[in-house]
Amino acid sequence: MSESIDKKSAVKKSVLLSGLIGTGGLFVSKLIGLVYAIPFSTILGSDSYMSIYGQAYSIYSYVLTIFQSGIPFAIATLVARYMELGDAKTVKLVKKLGLAILGLTGFVGVLAFAALSGVLAPIMVSDDIEIMARCLQLLSLAIFFVPVLSAFRGYYQGLKEMTEYAFSQAFEQFFRVGFLLGVSCLAIYALGMERKWALYISVASTSIAAIAAIAQFMFFDKKHRHEVDDLANNQTQEGVDRKKLFKEILLLAIPYMAVAILGNIESVYNSMVLPTGLRMHGYSTAEQSTIISAATYVGTKLTAIPMILAPGFATAIIPHISSALVKKDMKLVRKNVKDSLNVVLYIATPICFCLFLYAEPLFYTLFHTDNLVMSTAVTQWWAIEGFLGTITPLVTNLMVALELKKNIIKRLIVSTIIKGALLVPMTWLFGFPGAVYASIIGGGYLILFNLIEISSVYHLSYKQTINMLLRTFIGIVALTCVSFILTKVGLGGIEGSRLTCMIKMCFNGMLSVIAFLAVTIALKVPQNIFHVNVAGLEGKFLRRGR
Repeated sequence: MSESIDKKSAVKKSVLLSGLIGTGGLFVSKLIGLVYAIPFSTILGSDSYMSIYGQAYSIYSYVLTIFQSGIPFAIATLVARYMELGDAKTVKLVKKLGLAILGLTGFVGVLAFAALSGVLAPIMVSDDIEIMARCLQLLSLAIFFVPVLSAFRGYYQGLKEMTEYAFSQAFEQFFRVGFLLGVSCLAIYALGMERKWALYISVASTSIAAIAAIAQFMFFDKKHRHEVDDLANNQTQEGVDRKKLFKEILLLAIPYMAVAILGNIESVYNSMVLPTGLRMHGYSTAEQSTIISAATYVGTKLTAIPMILAPGFATAIIPHISSALVKKDMKLVRKNVKDSLNVVLYIATPICFCLFLYAEPLFYTLFHTDNLVMSTAVTQWWAIEGFLGTITPLVTNLMVALELKKNIIKRLIVSTIIKGALLVPMTWLFGFPGAVYASIIGGGYLILFNLIEISSVYHLSYKQTINMLLRTFIGIVALTCVSFILTKVGLGGIEGSRLTCMIKMCFNGMLSVIAFLAVTIALKVPQNIFHVNVAGLEGKFLRRGR
């Protein structure tokens, strides 16, 4: 029992452990999302329907991110702050106000999203407008339930209960996928319904899963809320006034919400602006569907693997940095920032490169496409988007957590304008790669100047991070060489059946990643990042063996 308590305490004290656990839950969630996409693309059986699903979900995800990143992050920040100050009464009030605010805004969001579905649908697609509108209407229901769920997550995030936070993410996705695949198969294969009903079921599953996850969180809350209740009952001082706390929540939420609105505009651009650039470049309607499907559906599923690192560590960063700032422990603040950057770069770099390297066999074995060559090229370019989409939100959330809100919003506006202004002309000139060029310019500006400001204000040096990144690239070279050699001897490529190709790809990838790990371990990269004493671990293992 004491060992369990010690582990729980260690997680709450370490931004690394908290971030890895939060990322672990998201990883399981995204892995389930990737796995279900394989049979689901077969059920849909059409690039057009996959494109509609990807576009609709991109818009929904963007709207939802705004709700999930504003008030929930403010809740997490205030809960961490007032727990550090020993004010449990205010912590309880933060929870009540957060649930009320998100419930109300979610209700307004449902009405607005449903009303706008008829306007958005014809902008997003030229065919199947009615199907797109219906998908958006069904997705609107989740805009009420998911923010309420996010209020619970934000509260326990602030309490640094990252294990429950991670479990909730995985539970919600598991429930959603089970409902989606089960009911879709029943409708299409047993009842012989049109395949568009699989689309409707898939988007409706989001609300069903959110309701189930809320029920699970309420059960967890019933068992664990006594910890804060007991502290509040024994507290002699009065908590913060309700009106004052409400203003405090809004003041904290607005920067996070602004970051969410501007920082995630990519999904809106890709769903609503990118099609214009593709048409101007001269792509046919079928090619446009293939590109949008590969980017917004398959590409998003694949790049979600590295991109989970950003929200995983963002959820951990906020309470840890908030507590460190309250204690005025600048050394701990700097350590948390460097640990977060180093871990995310070390993990995201090889994952994104593997998505580029194995794009063709991944698409060939896992997903439906009418044009493998084009889908492969889009996925390879999208791997760069995945890397930017991992680093950019991490850096922007660091800026907000470090209370550098003013300049981050200005830079996000500039970055958004750069991306929006360049997207259509660069896609018109260069085809789909032009959209990625626009992202590199806008995202590169944002990352660079934010890191410079963090370094200036908090006297933070990036020498260790740059050194670690250079050594990581040496590991990437080793990974590429091993993969190339294995492919040349027949352990790679897309020859043969899908099963044969998948087996070869898995062995190729596994051996190549082992080469990457061996080289980076020899260069002491993971040891320094994760603060692991290898000699100490070996000695501990040997002592246990005796």
